[in-house]
Amino acid sequence: MSASHTASRSEFISAIVLAAGGSTRMGRPKLAMPVAGTPMVRRAAQAALQSRCREVVVVLGTHADVYRPLLDSLPVRVVENPDPTEGMGSSIRIGVEAVSADADGLVLMLADQPFVTPEVIDHLIHVAHSDRRRIVASAYAGTVGPPAYFDRALFLELLTLEGDRGARSVIEAYPKEGVALALPEGIAVDIDTGEDLRLLDA
Repeated sequence: MSASHTASRSEFISAIVLAAGGSTRMGRPKLAMPVAGTPMVRRAAQAALQSRCREVVVVLGTHADVYRPLLDSLPVRVVENPDPTEGMGSSIRIGVEAVSADADGLVLMLADQPFVTPEVIDHLIHVAHSDRRRIVASAYAGTVGPPAYFDRALFLELLTLEGDRGARSVIEAYPKEGVALALPEGIAVDIDTGEDLRLLDA
């Protein structure tokens, strides 16, 4: 094992799982719905826990009372967005505020992407370290976004997000700092509607 690889493994990377949305298109708390037998919010947290991330922060909001029990027994830090209707930017801010002061970087995840694996998360971290990139985002469906790695140098940018400005706005603001990795087909699928779930079961 190379010295550089050893150093990268010793770095403190946090994971933030965003799970504060209102599931308006689903019409019910979608992250409680199972994919392969596990509620989506728990599945996302487990993927983060099984990765190289040293801590996992889960940001709850609209359906916190439903989702919190689904995280029982998992060693995650649960924080709550008191006003999730403000938009994704507010949930990202609350998540970044909750990560350890020792964090060298973080991986931002969406709980409604149930096929993001520990290997996908670790690959983002590996590319960030090996290519010395401050941002490593995922490319899919003609766009870039989470899961995405951000170096500590960009935490302030994440902490100043407002309204519906999400991680993508930070990614686009620093094109020379980042790289986009194409996710394998199907990995980035997000579940927004009952039809999305039915297609998974088909």
